[in-house]
Amino acid sequence: MTNKKEDKILNKCYQEIFQKVIELQCKYSNQIIAGTMMAQALRLYKTNLTDEEFKAMVQVIAKSEDSIKPFNITTIN
Repeated sequence: MTNKKEDKILNKCYQEIFQKVIELQCKYSNQIIAGTMMAQALRLYKTNLTDEEFKAMVQVIAKSEDSIKPFNITTIN
């Protein structure tokens, strides 16, 4: 697969999940949604990676805390 094709697939998946999150926000708090998504993501990694790769992925996630930016939420005045 080419990088452009992979980028399109990744973006499509991202947009689908993003839309689902917006839908879920009408029913659940952001912390409940995020916690559930994180648990599911870790299960996917655990299923598809070796133990060593999984540990490396968790370390990458932990080390990225300073580079993670919050969503820009607009307020209505």
